[in-house]
Amino acid sequence: MPGMPPSHSGTAVNDTSSALNLPLASMVRALCRAANTDTDILYDVMLKAALMVDAAAHTYGMATFAQKPGERSHLKWVEGLDPDEIAEAEARVESVLGGAEGGPEVNEGDRDICLVLCAANAQREGAAIYGRFARPLTARQASGLGMLSDVARLAHAHAQLREELHRPAKAHRHAEVSAASLPGMVFVSRSMTELARSVERVKDSDSTVLITGESGTGKELVARAVHRLSRRAQAPFIPFNCTAAPADLIESLLFGHRKGAFTGAHTDHEGLVRAAEGGTLFLDEVGDLPLSLQPKLLRFLQEGEVHTLGERAPRKVNVRVLAATHKDLFRMVREGLFREDLYYRVAALTVHVAPLRERPEDITALISHFLSHYARRNSHPVAGITVEAIGVLQSYSWPGNVRELAAEIERLVLYTDEGAYIRPEDISPRVRPASAQDRPADAKNTSAHLENMLEDYERRVITETLRRNDYNVARAAVALGLGSRQTLYKKLKRLAINVGDFLQDEQQPGLQLRADPQLSK
Repeated sequence: MPGMPPSHSGTAVNDTSSALNLPLASMVRALCRAANTDTDILYDVMLKAALMVDAAAHTYGMATFAQKPGERSHLKWVEGLDPDEIAEAEARVESVLGGAEGGPEVNEGDRDICLVLCAANAQREGAAIYGRFARPLTARQASGLGMLSDVARLAHAHAQLREELHRPAKAHRHAEVSAASLPGMVFVSRSMTELARSVERVKDSDSTVLITGESGTGKELVARAVHRLSRRAQAPFIPFNCTAAPADLIESLLFGHRKGAFTGAHTDHEGLVRAAEGGTLFLDEVGDLPLSLQPKLLRFLQEGEVHTLGERAPRKVNVRVLAATHKDLFRMVREGLFREDLYYRVAALTVHVAPLRERPEDITALISHFLSHYARRNSHPVAGITVEAIGVLQSYSWPGNVRELAAEIERLVLYTDEGAYIRPEDISPRVRPASAQDRPADAKNTSAHLENMLEDYERRVITETLRRNDYNVARAAVALGLGSRQTLYKKLKRLAINVGDFLQDEQQPGLQLRADPQLSK
């Protein structure tokens, strides 16, 4: 460009590139070409860019969001983020997808980033990917990511304009974000898939849903998934544990009180039920609710109204109730510990979360998830876990279910040397069977490299499939039987396949753009 010293631009890119270890020049070039070619191609390039950002400035959690024009964004997929962080992610995504001019800047000290995958218009949902960094960004990292974010924003604006101009000549192909039926949960088992289908059926019902299952199976996560997938997703989700307060305070906490209603009531308190107006109230361990309060809960569920302590008349409320328990409520009814009429009101719709011992196929997926999550969150990278150690973890019954497994993996990550493998002898003695504790060292090392061999084979298969499909991620995912490109991107991340090669290969321009051969004719 006239008047702009060419060396200045190159130096800026090289400086930030060395700080982030990102091929920024190639990424910018790929974004520009994609913006001038096709919206779906731009979507793929943005996903690759997000994956490369994750590899350079490590994140411990990511999420994808979608947004229809004129509506608020909604969560589609999440990994590694707790509920508070998901709420922060939603606010960040709102500012990016909601039309804020320019979007938030990337600054030194930021702990997260949001990149637009595709902009919303009348024919297509918008989509964005959010990442939360393990460490605050340095000034040079922020500079590089800010440059990438600015170029991406311009690319989306150009792609939208081009799409509008060419809409009559070419029907739009919808860019999709892979949906998850249970946001925030990791599973591959048939029982959890059935649970996800049940959630899909009941998510928009205003009837009370009872979630049953042993302690630690993730009942609250299921409740949050029901809320996030429902039409009440933009309203509050208010959790309350029925064992967390003395019996004489629960009524006030749930239904509220007026100032002076009882000794110590110095101010008005609206109560958790009214705080959840328009949204969801989650009653955890509802089986422990005192018998004396059960009639009031029943009236609230039947009539949709609450009677605040100190007020003369009840108030109508619009609140959907989800309840959870690890107890057998029907047996409690027979024993006179739970009201029968309340039971039939609460248990009208019931979903059950199976214990981990009944779905052992989920253990490996959860190990992989927690290993990556805690290593990144604690900035303590480990090389991996041996096949034998996985076998020991799979053979344990996990009476504490997913909560116990998560605690064990976090302990293993923190107690294992950086860059070392987690081995059977590192696992807690209560988890290891006696035979594994007494096994000779030579036997333990017999299959230590099996996992590496399998990963190398999987890496070769995926790389070769990508080449055969001209690096078209969607076609490669179908050829590999993965179902969606989002799944393939997660495998690329886990296997450390350098997606930068796809952007930098100058001998075959189609690799950067996943271009349709017809477009070049």
